[in-house]
Amino acid sequence: MKHGTMKIMNPSNAVASASMMTMGETDAKNVSVNYRTFCDSFRRREDSLTLLYQLHQLIKAVQRHRGISMGLLAGDKDFLAEFSVLQSQLERRLATLETFAHSTGGLLSDRDKENLHLAWVTIRQNWQDDDLSDNFELHSHFIHQLLCMAFNLAKTLEGPLFEDMQDAAELSHSGVSYPIAFSRIELLNFIGKQMPEMIEQIAKLRGLSTYAASSQNPAELMLGKLRYLLQVIQQHSERTRQQADRLHMILLGAVPSLKNIKDLELKLMFLINTVENDVLINASPKTGSHQLFDLATEIIEVYWGVVCDGFALVRKWHQGDIDVWAKMSS
Repeated sequence: MKHGTMKIMNPSNAVASASMMTMGETDAKNVSVNYRTFCDSFRRREDSLTLLYQLHQLIKAVQRHRGISMGLLAGDKDFLAEFSVLQSQLERRLATLETFAHSTGGLLSDRDKENLHLAWVTIRQNWQDDDLSDNFELHSHFIHQLLCMAFNLAKTLEGPLFEDMQDAAELSHSGVSYPIAFSRIELLNFIGKQMPEMIEQIAKLRGLSTYAASSQNPAELMLGKLRYLLQVIQQHSERTRQQADRLHMILLGAVPSLKNIKDLELKLMFLINTVENDVLINASPKTGSHQLFDLATEIIEVYWGVVCDGFALVRKWHQGDIDVWAKMSS
């Protein structure tokens, strides 16, 4: 081009160039939206896992609160010192959960949070004057609410973090011999529903047997509930062990504590037999309330350990999703 002249661009080229720029800007915008959606989903799942942990710790505390209060109402004052400490810790846990749920927004509904607060206030006020049956049922209702919230939250973790990630996740996640989608669903159902429900049955047994061993004249209604629980636990324990064995196999041992469920069978059977053949038969059981409470607590602690380890694997998969996302083709 000579000095002083201007090259005129072909109109069709100008239109094509402008079109390419528009397409490029659109593609860049779409990519930006995808990354933002992925990051938002990642943070929400992270918050869900944290809230689930808090819910399970609160359930564990309320279960212990129920057991100790049953012993106290039956006349065993040796539980009093621990009860005061536990009540303070429980209130702190509940307040922390409510604050966290509020800051994350939407993980628990306003109605759920209000129900939790009212349920605890109902239990806390004048518990010393409660009828034994009322005390047991109020605690159990509170725990049922918490279990439902935890299960519903666990259900939200079943699917892939981002809809396009499922195939890539199957190739990237290690520690399973089964499609990751099905492994995740089975594990979450086990640690989010089956195990917590099994734990709650044993925790109910702990409270009722502690009451029966402490009381000079246990109410027949409570003894009837105790007999029913023994039947339920025996039925559920076999299904729980079978599912634990299956998960241990398909997860290739990624949750080692699953084996502890089978190892615990003898201790669980000893607890059941002790309650059945001593507490329910003898007016003055040879087994003390603290022995029963501690034996049941040992079993409960191991079971909660399996739940925690299971969610640790879910969290590991969740963290690995960042690498899955990064390795996906654009």
